[in-house]
Amino acid sequence: MFLLRTAFWLSVVVLLLPADTGTGDKAPRVTAFEAMVAARAAVSDLSQFCVRNPDVCETGGTAFHVFADKVRYGAKMITGYFGNGGADHGPPTGADSSTLKPADADPESRAMSPGDKSA
Repeated sequence: MFLLRTAFWLSVVVLLLPADTGTGDKAPRVTAFEAMVAARAAVSDLSQFCVRNPDVCETGGTAFHVFADKVRYGAKMITGYFGNGGADHGPPTGADSSTLKPADADPESRAMSPGDKSA
């Protein structure tokens, strides 16, 4: 989805750029209506692609799922690496990687004693 949005906004920016005045009459001129008709025809053609080529769509879908799984795994590796200060360079193991004990989370155990001046 990110790539489609990027392509759309990049196209909008390119359309807003001025044309090269040095090309003169050699450059083809296209009206906004003609561009809309061509875009509609292209979208219509692309929407029928999987009807014409079901094997290609199935293979592409499988490849996309493999790619998405790799992205998820890589994200877990990165969060696991940075989540524990970089001590473990491998992928995260287990759902709960907390090193705190229940007693450490107790507010009373974190309270400073009157003689403690470390803070």
